[in-house]
Amino acid sequence: MSDYLISQEVTTEEVAAYMGANPLVPGAIIIRNQKAGSMISRHKMFERLGHRYGVELFLQKPIGEMERELNAEAFALKSHISINMAVKLALSRTQNHIYDPIIVEFENGDLRLLDMYVLLLSQSQLSQNLSGIISSLNNIEMMLSNSQMNPTSTLELIMEGLGKVVPSHHMRVVLHPEINSAALFHHFVQYQKEPLELNSIYKSVLTMNQPIVIEDVHKVPAWSNWDTPNNTRCWLGAPISHQNGQIGLVSLSRTTFSPFTNHEKEITLVFARYLGKLFENISLQLEKRRVFEKKYYVR
Repeated sequence: MSDYLISQEVTTEEVAAYMGANPLVPGAIIIRNQKAGSMISRHKMFERLGHRYGVELFLQKPIGEMERELNAEAFALKSHISINMAVKLALSRTQNHIYDPIIVEFENGDLRLLDMYVLLLSQSQLSQNLSGIISSLNNIEMMLSNSQMNPTSTLELIMEGLGKVVPSHHMRVVLHPEINSAALFHHFVQYQKEPLELNSIYKSVLTMNQPIVIEDVHKVPAWSNWDTPNNTRCWLGAPISHQNGQIGLVSLSRTTFSPFTNHEKEITLVFARYLGKLFENISLQLEKRRVFEKKYYVR
């Protein structure tokens, strides 16, 4: 959960810069009179800035103007309510706000912002090994926050966690070849240009920046087995992005007819965000190494 609290006078540029530097922060809580006034969703803020004249209209203005533009609202829950009740209340919101982050109020007055997808993830594992999953998520976040992280170990931990909560017969991370292929060699990762640019389904995942589920690939003429087994029956793809935009997608497939659920779709998106942060960290490591070698080894 995030503790990023701001006043409505803070500029949108400052908020965007903070969120750009902290990809796992789901949004910002706007404080009024020492209470939660409303909340700005990370996704909606960047989406609006990306629209026509978004930067010109809002970037240098107080975040309060973006708040009014997005019709932002504060949806708060007490920290002591059950996960199932929290999900039920959160899903009762209007369609436009149903997946917005949730403000969590603690007894001591502290406020935190909880990603809706993380809440759904917690609910999906409530009857299973929840403590183990939460521990795994914490380990992933700790590794991603470590500048000396081991990329291979972090990737394996992310994919292992995803496999536990969204079972599949085949998992693959498909990345643009522009992403330095020397960054990470692993059987989970493929650097391919063709499926991301020529496959209409893959292109849709990246263009809409949203996960897509195909219940039965046999009924989709546009389906093509680029990176999946020939006997694939059900497929789920979720976009992977970092500070420079979309870089690829995570592909999950099942060889039996067992369509991925909406919860599994949203959960996969959580892990796709972790993957985005992983490859962003790898890029930073490579850049630091390049600068170091240029400084000390160029003759």
